[in-house]
Amino acid sequence: MGTQYMLFHCVYTIPVAAVLAVFYYPFFTARDICKIVFLNILAVTATIPWASYLIRHHIWTYPPDATINRTLFDIPAEEIAFFVLQTCITSLVYCICTKPLVQPMYLQSDPLRWVRNLGGIVLLALLLSGAACFVSGGRTTYMGLILLWALPVILVQWTLVYPFIVSLPWRATAIPILLPTVYFWLADRSAMAAGFWSIVPETQLNMVFFLITNVMIVFGLVGFDYAFALADYEHLCTGAGPTSRGSVRTALRALVQRTQIQTTVIAELQDAVARLHAKSQSMFVGSALFQGALRIDLIYLYSFCHMIDDLIDEARDEREARHWIAVCRMMLDARTTKQEKSSANGVAHDFKRHLLQRAVNALPVSRMSAQPLYDLLKGFEMDLAFSDQRRPAFPIATEADLDRYAAYVASTVAQLVLDLIHHYHNRAHRYDHEDMARADRVIGQALQFINIARDIHRDAAIGRVYIPTEWLEPAGLTPANLLHNPTSPAAYQLQTKLLDKADVHYLAARDAIERLPPGVREPVRTTVESYVEIGRYLRERHGHTLATEKKMRLPLRRRLKVAWLAML
Repeated sequence: MGTQYMLFHCVYTIPVAAVLAVFYYPFFTARDICKIVFLNILAVTATIPWASYLIRHHIWTYPPDATINRTLFDIPAEEIAFFVLQTCITSLVYCICTKPLVQPMYLQSDPLRWVRNLGGIVLLALLLSGAACFVSGGRTTYMGLILLWALPVILVQWTLVYPFIVSLPWRATAIPILLPTVYFWLADRSAMAAGFWSIVPETQLNMVFFLITNVMIVFGLVGFDYAFALADYEHLCTGAGPTSRGSVRTALRALVQRTQIQTTVIAELQDAVARLHAKSQSMFVGSALFQGALRIDLIYLYSFCHMIDDLIDEARDEREARHWIAVCRMMLDARTTKQEKSSANGVAHDFKRHLLQRAVNALPVSRMSAQPLYDLLKGFEMDLAFSDQRRPAFPIATEADLDRYAAYVASTVAQLVLDLIHHYHNRAHRYDHEDMARADRVIGQALQFINIARDIHRDAAIGRVYIPTEWLEPAGLTPANLLHNPTSPAAYQLQTKLLDKADVHYLAARDAIERLPPGVREPVRTTVESYVEIGRYLRERHGHTLATEKKMRLPLRRRLKVAWLAML
C-alpha cells in the first residue's frame, strides 16, 4: 500500500479544485449545483467500465506502492477520485466563464442544419477511425479505445445541443476545455515522471484523453444550460414556467420538445443586454448574481431606465426632453391599462421612438407596480428644471426636495426590483411585502445620496447641483459657487454630509435585507454593499475624487472582495 497517487491529488488536483470552489462558492446557484452533481454521476458511471477494461488489459498500470489498494472493478480509489475532481475543476472553470452570460439571448430561431450535419459527419468519421485503430491494434489501440468510448457520447451531445454550442461566445466553451486540458496534461507528465503510474509507452496519448474528456464535460454543461435557457425563454413568452431557481423537469422537457424560437423576442433581449452592458457595467454584472427569469426581468427594467435616461440627456433642448417624457408616459399608459404589449403604431421610421417602444414593450408590467414607473418620470422632470432659465431658484432647495428627488429616481427602481423579487420568491409569504417595500425605499434613497456625493463635480459640469441650497447657505455658498468650484474644501464637507445622511438611511433599513429569501438575499446585499463601499472609499479619499473629471470607480480587487463577502 502506498500514497503516491494520493500525494498527486494533494499537489495537483485537490488544491486547484479547492481554490476554484472557494472563489466561486458565494456565487453558486441551484442550477450550478444541479449541473455539477448530475454531471459527476454521469461521468463516473460512464468512465468506470472503460477504465476497468484499460486496467485489466494492462494499458493503464499502477506500481504496487502507488495506491492504497482499494479498488472498484480493479480501478484504484484514487483514479475514481480523479474522475470526480477533473469533472469538478472543468465544471467550475465553465461556471466562472459563463457567469456573466444571459443565456436565452443565444437561442437561435433557425439553427443552421448544415452545421449540425457537418459536425455529425466529422464525428462519425472520427468514430470510424477509432474502430479502425482498435482493430489494427498495436500503437493505435489506446487511440481507438478513446474514440470508441467518447465519440458516441459527444455525437449525441452535439445532435441535441449543437445550436447552443455554436451560438455561445467561443471563450465560454474553449477556455473550460483547453485550460484544464493543458493543466492536467502537464500534471500527468509530472506524475508519470515521478513513477506514480504508467501507461504503455507506445500508446501514450494523454493530451488526447484529457482533451476529449473535457469536451464531453463542457458539452454536457452546455446541454444543461441549453435546457435552462429554453425554460427561461418559455417564461419570456408566456409569463409561466419555472421560478428563478429553475425546474429541471421543465428545462429537460423544453430541450426534448425543441421550442420554436421567435426572432423578435430574442432581438428584444439582445437589445436590452447590449444597452445595459454599454451603459452600466455595474448593473450588468449585478444582474448576473440573480438567475433565471428574475435576471431577465431585471435586465429589461434596467434597460428601460437607461433608454429613457439617454433620450432625455441626449435631447437637443428642454422641449425635446419633455417630448420624450410625454411619449414614454403615453406608452406606459398603453401597457399598464391594457396589460399587453402595445404596437409600434407605425413609427418605426422614428428610430429612437421605435427603440423606446421596444424597451417599454419588454417591461414585465404584470409583475410590477405601475406607479413607480410614473414616479421615475417625475424624477427626470426634476432634472429638467435645472435647464429652465425662468426658475427662481435651483430645484433642490431644501432637504425635503433632496429626499423627494432620491425617492423618484432611486426608491422607484428599488420598489420595482422588490416587486419582481416578491413575484418569484415570496409565494410562501416569508416576509411582509409592505414592510419590506418601506425599507427598500429607504435603502434606495441611501444609494442615491451616495451617487450624488460621488458625482458632485460631474453634475456641476452639466449645470446641476443636487446638494440642497439650504445646506449651502450656512457656509456662505450658493449653487453658483459650487458650479464654479466643485472641488473646494467646502464641497468635500458637503460630500461628507451627504454620506452621513446616506449612512443613517442605510443603517435604518439594512436589517430588512436579511429577511429576504435565500437566493435573492445575497445578490441584494451585494448590490447594496457595493454602493455603500463607494461611500467608504469617498471618505478615505478626503475629497480627492472631486478633482477628477472621470466617474469614480472602486478598484477591481476591492469590488471583488466586497462582492465575495456579501454573497456569503
